[in-house]
Amino acid sequence: MPTHAELAIRLLSDAAGFFRTLGSQTPELDEQMTQNADIFEQMADMMEADPTGSLQGTAFSELTGNLLQDAAGFFRDLAEGNEPIKEQMLENANVFEQVGELVRQNPLGILE
Repeated sequence: MPTHAELAIRLLSDAAGFFRTLGSQTPELDEQMTQNADIFEQMADMMEADPTGSLQGTAFSELTGNLLQDAAGFFRDLAEGNEPIKEQMLENANVFEQVGELVRQNPLGILE
């Protein structure tokens, strides 16, 4: 079973891929989506290297939880204006929020 950190790393990487795809398909969003993807990938790398580490006094797990929460909000915003993907985006948002909370509480915990 994966740890909360391992699940979070996968979601951070998935979100980065999503942002890159969205940016490549929407030129006016490309720069912002590329920046988002870079941040999510950097956080995934830091979590992978040291799930209990910190940056300037803030735990990687807290930063990761914040990014996953931000992604959930983004997915909810996308869902509102796009009926064909609404259900999937809302489901993604729920998963990102749940894993974000788990990783904040205990990055080395195991999903049961």
